[in-house]
Amino acid sequence: MVYALTPRFIIMKFFTNPTKSPHAFCGHACSYLFLVTSMVLSHINGVKAAESFCPTGSSPDPRVIWCDDFESETPLSTKYFDFDPDNGDFSRIDYEHYSGLHSLRARWQTGEVDAGHFAYNFGRNPLGSQSHPNQDFQEIYWRFYTKLQDTFVGYPDKMTRATIFAGSNWQQAMIAHIWSSSGQPEVLLMDPTSGVNNSSQLVTTKWNDFANLIWLGAREGSSPLIKGTWQCVEIHVKLNTPGQADGVMEFWVDDVPQAQRNDLAWVKNWSDYGINSIFFSNYTNAGSPATQERYMDNLVISTGRIGCLGASPPKPPSNVRVMVE
Repeated sequence: MVYALTPRFIIMKFFTNPTKSPHAFCGHACSYLFLVTSMVLSHINGVKAAESFCPTGSSPDPRVIWCDDFESETPLSTKYFDFDPDNGDFSRIDYEHYSGLHSLRARWQTGEVDAGHFAYNFGRNPLGSQSHPNQDFQEIYWRFYTKLQDTFVGYPDKMTRATIFAGSNWQQAMIAHIWSSSGQPEVLLMDPTSGVNNSSQLVTTKWNDFANLIWLGAREGSSPLIKGTWQCVEIHVKLNTPGQADGVMEFWVDDVPQAQRNDLAWVKNWSDYGINSIFFSNYTNAGSPATQERYMDNLVISTGRIGCLGASPPKPPSNVRVMVE
């Protein structure tokens, strides 16, 4: 008797006396087979369980604002602010994932600069809020998994940022950028900026108002992005105490500290809003040199440290055979 198992289906073929039922002679071999089957199916369905601390998890943590493992079929345009699907190239897929069965894919066409973006708005926000609309957040952590296609040429320039939307024209009181370093594009760089001057006045007038932003000093990470590998990225931002230069920005890759600032005067004495948006972008300044993809999974936004899920799940077995003489 031979059992051949594959990740998507199970074939059972019996070589035995046709007058006997399989159950009559299978015995302990069947128990072993069912164990192997269970293991294969666990790979099929994702070896990582849903994170229990999420709002819909088994033990919700009140510090957690939002989780998305991209398993839900709810349209991304419903869940997120300013979602740009890039004509379907920025979408949920089922052929790449860190856990579960789905992730979010960004696909650049050759020469394309912007391959889609979205934001999750929370807290008091002049542009609308997906959650906690009556709170002002002074401190935020966000974590996600990212993977570049193993044949990816170069590195995308932009990835994510936290910001304070401060007006209906998308004025920003601060931005905590995470993007690629111009000197070493394989590593990430944190680049904090303020939209509030030394008199504690909001000076930005629009989104990405570079002419009025005040750049506070970038810091490079040390761990390279490894193409073809899922990696865990977590960022922490804390606003300054009014009148003090004690604001924080720091980040980790695979739980390894990369860079830190704890001397930032993010918004001086300005206090109209707290941190109220996390933005993700797929942007290559000079245009992508090839048609290629980047993936994202397991997004969490919280007011406390999140940490990584653990080692990357092993690939499912492509063929398992159980032979019974």
